[in-house]
Amino acid sequence: MISIKNFFALLAIFILSLSIYNSKNLRLDASSDTLILKNDKTFEYFQYYNEIFPSRNFLVLAVKAKNQIDEEYIDDLNKVVKEINKISNVDSVFSILNAPILLLNNLSLIDLSQGETENINNSKYKLDSILDEFSNSPLFKDQIINSNKDLSSIIIYTKKNYEYEKIKNKRNELLKKNKDIINIDSLYRIEKEKNLNQKELLIKNVRNIINNQNNNYEYYLGGIDMIANDTISYVKNDVIIFSFAVILFIIIVLLFIYKDIKWVLIPLITSIYSVIVMIGFIGYLNLEITAISSNFISLMLILSISMNIHIINHYKINYHNSEITKKIENTFKKMFWPCFYTGLTTIIAFGSLLFSNIKPIIDFGNIMILSLIIIFLCSFSILPLIIYYFPKINKSKNFKFSILKNFYEISIKNYNKILLLNFLLFSISIFGIYNLNVENSFINYFKSNTEIYKGMKLIDTQLGGTTPLDILIKFKDNQINIKPNTNDSIDDDLGLVEDFDIGDDFFIDDNMDNVWFNNDKIRIIKDIHNYLESRKEIGKVQSLNSLIDMANQINKKDLTIFELSILYNEIPDEYKSVLIDPYLSTENNMIKISARIKDSDDIKRNNLINDISIYINNKFQNDVDFKINGLLVLYNNMLQSLFSSQIKSFGIILISIFIMFLILFKSFRLSIIGIIPNIIASTFILGLIGLLKIPLDIMTITIAAITIGIAVDNTIHYIYRIKENEETIVSSEKLIEDTHNNVGNAVLTTSLTIAFGFSVLCLSNFIPTILFGLFTALAMIIAMIGVLITLPALMIRFK
Repeated sequence: MISIKNFFALLAIFILSLSIYNSKNLRLDASSDTLILKNDKTFEYFQYYNEIFPSRNFLVLAVKAKNQIDEEYIDDLNKVVKEINKISNVDSVFSILNAPILLLNNLSLIDLSQGETENINNSKYKLDSILDEFSNSPLFKDQIINSNKDLSSIIIYTKKNYEYEKIKNKRNELLKKNKDIINIDSLYRIEKEKNLNQKELLIKNVRNIINNQNNNYEYYLGGIDMIANDTISYVKNDVIIFSFAVILFIIIVLLFIYKDIKWVLIPLITSIYSVIVMIGFIGYLNLEITAISSNFISLMLILSISMNIHIINHYKINYHNSEITKKIENTFKKMFWPCFYTGLTTIIAFGSLLFSNIKPIIDFGNIMILSLIIIFLCSFSILPLIIYYFPKINKSKNFKFSILKNFYEISIKNYNKILLLNFLLFSISIFGIYNLNVENSFINYFKSNTEIYKGMKLIDTQLGGTTPLDILIKFKDNQINIKPNTNDSIDDDLGLVEDFDIGDDFFIDDNMDNVWFNNDKIRIIKDIHNYLESRKEIGKVQSLNSLIDMANQINKKDLTIFELSILYNEIPDEYKSVLIDPYLSTENNMIKISARIKDSDDIKRNNLINDISIYINNKFQNDVDFKINGLLVLYNNMLQSLFSSQIKSFGIILISIFIMFLILFKSFRLSIIGIIPNIIASTFILGLIGLLKIPLDIMTITIAAITIGIAVDNTIHYIYRIKENEETIVSSEKLIEDTHNNVGNAVLTTSLTIAFGFSVLCLSNFIPTILFGLFTALAMIIAMIGVLITLPALMIRFK
C-alpha cells in the first residue's frame, strides 16, 4: 500500500505536469490598450472617433543620408520600397518617391482633380528643386522629409485584419453593455494572437530588408506596432535573464549561508515548483502578462525563498536527530501563523494596487496575489514533503552573521540617537515626497543604445514628433446655408466653374444651396492649427488647413469658399482618402486636427493639454464643442492618476497592516512600534525619488506599497519571536539579544537575498524596470536596518 508521503509526492508531480502543459498558453501583451485607465471615458471616445475618421496602422522607416539626399540615395530608396512592397502584409507605401510634385510644374487644381501628377521617379525637374518643394510643403514637411533634406521616411501601411477588428468591436460592445464575453473571448484571443504574429513577421521582414541595404545610410524603424513588438521582445528577454540570474544568485547566497548543497536545493526546488504552478495557472486562466507584471517570476522566486529561509532557519535551530517527524511537524505548526500573516501582509500590499485605476497595475496586483497564495501553499506542502525525504542537518555548518552583534549593541546603547536620526530621515523624506512628479518621457523608458530609443529619438526630433495628439471639433451649426456668391473673384484660369461638371452630387444635402464649407469654419480650423504649431512642444500638425494651404499655393491665391466646395467634390478618391477623410467628417459636422508631440523634450503634458483646452474654450466656446484626445491624453490620464493611486494604496496598506498587527500581537503599543520602521523605509524611498527628481512611472509607483508589504514580513517574524520568548526571558535586553541571534539571522539573510534579487532587474533594457529593481532593493536594505536597529531601539525606549 502506498504511503501518505509517496501519495503526496505523486500528487505534486501530477500538478507539476499539468502546470507545464498549461504553460504553453502564457502570453505577453504590450499593446497601447495596456496603458489605459480602467473605464476611461477618454478611451471610449478615442475608439468612437477612430471609427469616424479612418486611421491605418503603419510603420515608419526613417532613412538618413550622411550628407544630403542625392540620386544614389533615391536609387537605394527605390530598391528598399520595391522589396517592402513584396511583403504580403504590406498594403501600400508612401514616401518622397511617390509624393506628388504640385508646384514646380505649375499644376492646376483641375489637373489635380484628374489625377495628373508627377513624382521624383518620373519628373524632369532637378532633385534639389523637388526636395526644396517637399521640405517646405504643408503636407510633406516633417512628415516624409526633414527640413535639412538629409532624412526621409517611408510610411509602410499594413493590411487591415478585418476579422480581428470585427471580433474586437463586437467584444467591446459587449463590454460596454456589461454582457458576458466568455463565448467570444477565446475567439478574440486567437485572432489577437494571429494579428500580433502578423505584425511581428512584418517587422522581421522589414528589418531583414534594411539589414541587406547600403551601409552608407542609417535606417531607423519606428511606429506604435514596432514599439509594442520590441517591448514584448525586451520583456521576454528580461524574463529569461532575470529568472536565471535570480536563481544563480539564490544558489550563491544559500551556499554561503548553509554550506550544504542539500539546503540549497530544497528551498530552490520549492520556489521553482511554485513558479511553474503559477505559470500553468496563468495559462489555464488565459491571463495576459504585461511589461509590468512580467516580473512576477523573479518576484515569486525572491518571495518564496524568503519564506522558505524563515521556515528552514527555525527547523535547523530546533532540529534533533530523534523524533525527526515530530520536529518537522512542530516547525511547520509554529511557523504557520507568522508565515500566514507575512503572506497576508504581502498580499494586502499587492492587493492595494487593485484600487488603482491603471489597468496594467491592476493586472500586476491580481497576478501577485495569486502568486503569493501559491507560494504559501507550496511552502507548507512541497517544502515539508521534501524535508521529510531529506531531514538530516549538519549543525556544525550553520552560519551566523557576526554583524548582528553590532546591530544589537548599537540599538541598546544609542536608542535615543537612532530615533532622532529616524525622525530627521522621515522629515527629509516628506520633503522629497512633496517634490514627486509624473512628467516622464516614454522615449526615456528605453536605454539610449537600443534601436527603439534611437528610432524614436530621430523621428521625434527631425520628423515632427512621436506621440499623437488629436483635437476633435464639432461645429454647433447643424446645417449651414450658403448661396455661392457669383460675384466672388474666381480665377478664370482655374477653370473650376467652366470645366467642372458639378452634376447632382455637389457635396450637398440634396440641395444645391447647402454646402459644408464657410469662412467661419475655415477661420476656426486655421486658428487652432496655427496655435498648435506655435507651441514648442508640438512638431508636425495636420488638418484640413494643411490641404487648404497647399491648394492656395497651387492656385497662387486663396480659394473662395465656392471653389473649396467644388475642389472637395472633384478631388480623386485616392487623394481624398489620404488628405481629407482622416480630418473631415461632413456627416458628423466634425473635423480632426492631429499633432505629434516632441516626447524627448522636457514637456509638461498636463499643462499642454490644459493650455490647449483653455485657448479653444476662451476663443470659440460659442462656435464649437471640442475634445482633446489621442495617445498623449490616454497616457497623460494614466500618469496623472499615478500619484493619487499611490496615496490611496499606501493609506490602505498602512491601515490594513496595523489592524493585522493588533490581531496578531494583541497590543496597540507594539503594533505602533512594529509599523514605524516600515513607514520609514517606504517614505524614504519615495522621498529619495522625489529629491533625485526622478518622475514616477507605471512601475516605480508600486515601490512604496510593495516595500512595506514585503519588509513588514521580517517585522512580524521578529516581534512574533519576541512574544514567544517574553514569558521565559525577563530582561528586555536579553530578549532582544536572543531574538537577534536566531530570527535576526533569517531577517538579514532574507533581506539581502531579496535586495540582491531585485537588483538583478538592472539588467533590463526597460528603464522603469531598472529603477524598480534599484529602489526596491535599497528599500529592502533600509527596512532590514529598521527591523534590526530601529525596532529594538523603539522597544527599549518605550519598554
